[in-house]
Amino acid sequence: METVDAELLRLREVVASQVHILEVANRTASEIVASQTGVEALQHLAEAARALIGARYAAIGVASASENALEEFVTVGLTDDEERKIGARPRGAGVLGLLLTRAEPLRLDTLSAHPSSAGFPPGHPPMKSFLGVPIRHGERTLGSLYLTDKPGGFTETDEIAVAALSMHLAVAIRNLQMLKRQRTLVSGLIAAQEEERRAVAYELHDGLTQYVMAAHAQLETFQALRAEGKPERAEVRLDAGMKYLKEAVVESRRLINGLRTLALDDLGLTGALEQLLREEKERNGWQEASLSHNLGETRLSLTRETAAFRIAQEALTNIRKHAKAPRVWVRLERDGGQLVVEIRDDGVGFTPSATATDETHVGLHGMAERARLLDGTLQIESAPGAGTTVRARLDVGRKDTT
Repeated sequence: METVDAELLRLREVVASQVHILEVANRTASEIVASQTGVEALQHLAEAARALIGARYAAIGVASASENALEEFVTVGLTDDEERKIGARPRGAGVLGLLLTRAEPLRLDTLSAHPSSAGFPPGHPPMKSFLGVPIRHGERTLGSLYLTDKPGGFTETDEIAVAALSMHLAVAIRNLQMLKRQRTLVSGLIAAQEEERRAVAYELHDGLTQYVMAAHAQLETFQALRAEGKPERAEVRLDAGMKYLKEAVVESRRLINGLRTLALDDLGLTGALEQLLREEKERNGWQEASLSHNLGETRLSLTRETAAFRIAQEALTNIRKHAKAPRVWVRLERDGGQLVVEIRDDGVGFTPSATATDETHVGLHGMAERARLLDGTLQIESAPGAGTTVRARLDVGRKDTT
């Protein structure tokens, strides 16, 4: 009977421990969602583990995605003075790095006695007992949880409790990583929208507004000359004013089409670019404006097609305004999981390095931002008198077709 009672008591303790772990994990997850920075969230996690086990110190190291090292390391339990004395955070040497290669916890009575121990830096407080638990998601190690200096040392029960908590921490860290990526994407989209706004403002100022102002000036002069009884000279001004107004109508239509191209929806990327090239060739009097591609009838996702079209459209606008080019070539090439968008001209060219940090070149920055949002790159090759080549590589994936 006593054996049964003892077993029931042990089971009650295990259940109570697991319930407490779930409460800690749920509370910590809520705190992570409210966190504004990754470091703040990691500190919540470390403090939750320290309080659960009763350790004096706790730390969490986040593994680098590209190497067996720590890219982030936060601690709890140290004073501000101790933090300052320790200095630079560890990168994964010694026992800390060993945990990144293990799938099982590591429990030590004396940390310095372990063969992999690398010792402590000057100013580091002494730490004896140690419990380290890998934080894993599937087969991947996301990082490690480290606990030190528990009165009486760590027990097997502590190890089981922290191992159970680490599974919840892995989910929380994964959610945190996705949240950070989402915030990065939203920031990028906001930046892209701001670039679009600035680009439209630039187009209005540099194109449509100039035509309207010129027309207004010509028509005012027309009225003055007609009032002075100079009909022939007035007629010349009227003709000039009407010409500028026609240019303004063409420019306004181009701007409206630029905000959302219906041709892209109806004709696809290649058809829309062919139409755009025909219009630009006729408008600018280019001797040649050709498109080559290997897409056939393939349609990409709307996001990818829109990005590729806008990059080509902006490059052609720059050619029209600045290049003085008689010939233009556009190339689309599906290369595995990438789409290459290349726009080349034989115009006057320029020095790319001179415009790299110039914020007034919103078109170039906008093209680069569009490529970056699709995990792509933008390359500009040019030199004075040697023409210009704009080449974007967009990640479209091998199955990114519709």
